[in-house]
Amino acid sequence: MQPSTRATFAGSTLLSLALAAITITGCSSGSGSGSGTIISPPASSTAVLINMGDTPSDSVLQCAVTISAMSFTNTTGTTVTVPISSPMTMELAHLAGTVAPLTLPSITQGTYNSMSITLSSATVSYMTSATPTQQVFSTPMTVSIPLTTPVTVGSNAMVVNLDLNLAASVGSAAGGALTFTPTFKPSVAMASGTSTATPEQGGMMQIVGSVSTTSGSTFTMGTLQGGSMSFTSGTGTQFMGMNGQTLTGMGMMSSSQILSVNATLQTNGTWMANSVTAMMGSGGAMPIGIITATTGSPVTGITLFANNGIGSGMMASYLASGLTVTMGSNMTYGIDNSGVSLTGMPSTMLFDATHIARGQNAAMAGSVGMFSSGGMMGGGMSTGGINANGIELEPQGLTGTVSNMTSTGFTLTLPSGSAFTQLTGATSVTVYQIPATHMNGLTLTNGMGIEVNGYLFYTAGTYSFVATQMTAPPTP
Repeated sequence: MQPSTRATFAGSTLLSLALAAITITGCSSGSGSGSGTIISPPASSTAVLINMGDTPSDSVLQCAVTISAMSFTNTTGTTVTVPISSPMTMELAHLAGTVAPLTLPSITQGTYNSMSITLSSATVSYMTSATPTQQVFSTPMTVSIPLTTPVTVGSNAMVVNLDLNLAASVGSAAGGALTFTPTFKPSVAMASGTSTATPEQGGMMQIVGSVSTTSGSTFTMGTLQGGSMSFTSGTGTQFMGMNGQTLTGMGMMSSSQILSVNATLQTNGTWMANSVTAMMGSGGAMPIGIITATTGSPVTGITLFANNGIGSGMMASYLASGLTVTMGSNMTYGIDNSGVSLTGMPSTMLFDATHIARGQNAAMAGSVGMFSSGGMMGGGMSTGGINANGIELEPQGLTGTVSNMTSTGFTLTLPSGSAFTQLTGATSVTVYQIPATHMNGLTLTNGMGIEVNGYLFYTAGTYSFVATQMTAPPTP
């Protein structure tokens, strides 16, 4: 992992960036030779996927950042802008142990040894007791990121992963307030183009978006970050539906339909869809986030702190803020494991109205859009709500220490005072390994620190976790 880099505060002036100009050379004319201008052909460009993720902080529940500018600087000192038509907001804390796509620009081929990223704002939801508190940082921050391992952009698509180290980024200030000094760790990989690629290699899992166009075997969808992603389907693409939706092929897609897509970045810079799941029809909405409170037994209402979502009325400003969810009488329940095999998971792992609890990451499906609401909710504004008719358990990450190893898993002891512990009261969870668990080269030993990503279950007051991916936490 690369050395961390910290932000410099830019006041109200954002970073100014410029593209390298095409070299133009004039030719003088001689007798009978004519005259004219020779324009050098532009350098070739290649797709570079920029992912973002998070190394978690024990007390931070969620952290949403808004990116307004980004650039690369090559070894000759030339700065190349990453086109950002409008600011993009992304919640990172739910990505512990993995990454998600931010943007896929074409970058001029060459070797780059630094990056720069400007955050126009950040919203941090954290735990000081059993209730989330929210703090907003609105002063623009520019981060210079040296690439100790230079990025050589050639003809093969590249992947640049930016890991926000929350533990190093969020600090304490006088009076219980926070400081925020974003600290990123970069890593680089080649896009493999294979269906087994990890997220860090361009293998993206459960990208949520709304269909904007379809044509033949391709479709484009918008995301909450404000970007547009185009996918190609093939003979190996699986189509399926959840929450009462049916999807058997491209012909059943409709405008504004909400999808969850697993895809692989190809070496030529295009996305190949491995699986496509219809989550909700046109006019609906789907906020996704951490459950911070429930009402009723079985559960009839939920408070959610959003980390993603899409659909009618769902806005990026809702990220890291409280949402209210009213659950209908004909709710459907499921696990959003499209493209993920949970074969070997214990049969006791259930998700329904009696197996919902604080701390779980879930998607709420409503056939009508979000509605606005007001009032303070645990130190943060309750910004919206939804009447849900479906709910899906979503992947999430936890960090802790391994103990009590067995052939099927281990105990994950959570950090003292962690946001998860304060929210749920749990000090440990039982982690299960299944045949599909990706170990990222790890050999587990008792006492080691680890990040797990997968699905959190709740049964009779006890939490357990089915891991689909494990990684060693990076060193500070």
